[in-house]
Amino acid sequence: MSGVSGTKEWSSSSENFQVGCEHGCLYCYARASMLRFGRIRDAADWETPVLNQKKLRRKAFGFREGVVMIPTTHDLTPRNIDVAIPYICKLLKAGNKLLIVSKPHFDCVIKMGVAFEEYKNQILFRFTIGSTNDTVLKFFEPGAPSFQERFEALKWAHSHEFATSVSSEPYFDATIIDLVPMLAPYITDAHWLGLLRKPELRIDTRKWGPKEWAMLESVKSVQDSESVHMLYNTFKDNDKVKWKDSIKKVIGLPAPEEAGLDI
Repeated sequence: MSGVSGTKEWSSSSENFQVGCEHGCLYCYARASMLRFGRIRDAADWETPVLNQKKLRRKAFGFREGVVMIPTTHDLTPRNIDVAIPYICKLLKAGNKLLIVSKPHFDCVIKMGVAFEEYKNQILFRFTIGSTNDTVLKFFEPGAPSFQERFEALKWAHSHEFATSVSSEPYFDATIIDLVPMLAPYITDAHWLGLLRKPELRIDTRKWGPKEWAMLESVKSVQDSESVHMLYNTFKDNDKVKWKDSIKKVIGLPAPEEAGLDI
């Protein structure tokens, strides 16, 4: 049996309620897919999200076995959080366990924390933090929050007794060595590490110059086989660190056969 990969390492099903995302992450697999199949014309279309009103008008959800990941093809932002919260509440009211994934905006996390207070035992927050370097984050994730804002969001969720985790997929630079111990006190579940996937296919490099190519090469330099093995050896005995399938392939570890989370 082949192992699962991508979001299936984390969840059994997923939910999304819009097409597009103003974070505009260069490596976004969802945007690349939409461009490839002609469903959007260019990146500018993707960065002007369109809400799925039919989904948002849905009155209720049923119970699902396993974990529901939300969102997977966009993010939770100040622009959509006021429609996201009632949508997510419908999933929670049905008894579903949720993995809520985001490059977190601090104010959005506070709003969710207040709205989801009674559902804490059904929620695991997973915040994406791939570097402490805002120059790097701004390049690869231009519309997403700064490192400090994401860090403060993580600390807030932890201090308000929500289950917390972090995804550094992708991790962008050598700051990952400092990032793991820095975030560890505020993580109750796991810190996932993974590589930048298929950058040549997912990133539009047509207008790039030497500066942009240098940024990509800097990421590749910390994600070559030698660097990945060094990273693995550094954290292999850390109980909170989990390895995404992209790293497992380099190390030679077996991929997981099924997704599952303890919430």
